Amino acid sequence: MQNTDTNYEIYLKTDVSKYTGKWIAISDKGIVAVGTNAKEVYAEAQRKVNHKRILLVKVPTEETAIF
Repeated sequence: MQNTDTNYEIYLKTDVSKYTGKWIAISDKGIVAVGTNAKEVYAEAQRKVNHKRILLVKVPTEETAIF
């Protein structure tokens, strides 16, 4: 569970504004993959980080309301 917590902390501390509307994959190395297709981003990230835990997030657009 610690890797997931670390990945989430990295997400919170990283400026992801340039990835608006895209999927990003985060591992303990930071953002390891970006794209518009979640499955492809996840698969690319798995290859890059040797199947470690990955946090997959769709970066919200400015129009998205988060409550």
